[in-house]
Amino acid sequence: MKLQRNIFSIFRKFYEWTVIRFKPLTVHTEAIMIDSVWNEIKKEVARGRVSRWYVMTPENIDYYKSFFNIKMSTSDLSKIMKERYLWMISHGQRLELHAHLCLVMENMSFQEQEKILKNSYYWMKKEIGVTPKEFVPGWWSFNNDTLKILKKLNLKMIGQRDYDFTHDYYPVVDFVNTQK
Repeated sequence: MKLQRNIFSIFRKFYEWTVIRFKPLTVHTEAIMIDSVWNEIKKEVARGRVSRWYVMTPENIDYYKSFFNIKMSTSDLSKIMKERYLWMISHGQRLELHAHLCLVMENMSFQEQEKILKNSYYWMKKEIGVTPKEFVPGWWSFNNDTLKILKKLNLKMIGQRDYDFTHDYYPVVDFVNTQK
């Protein structure tokens, strides 16, 4: 019986993966401040294949420092992001909100989540003139508090099965790893 469940689970996951591949492509934009990633983003904009860019803001500076070893101030990061997001907007790209909260949501209070989400939301409004309508949680990690905050901000939660997605840093990572 257990083997049958495992086989069924494998087929279901393959089916879901296949169905998602026929949905519009979106990009979780996390490393736009890295010049090699920025160059890849500009290529994708020229190709016109991306339906939405779920973008992060300077509010996630600790994530950038930890995951990408970024060594810049929040204000420098904000300036680069603003410039690049405005370029994307001027080239007809749709930007929505993406933020990383916590892998273990029980370790994050309502207030901590609210601070990240509100600051990210209002940064987009103030700095790039975009009022986001949708939100994608980093690592697909969220809880009931997240949903309450999103409701207050009038943001729609977008789930993992709602579209096809990739990350902005994959072409660069793939290139670097094949050069070794």
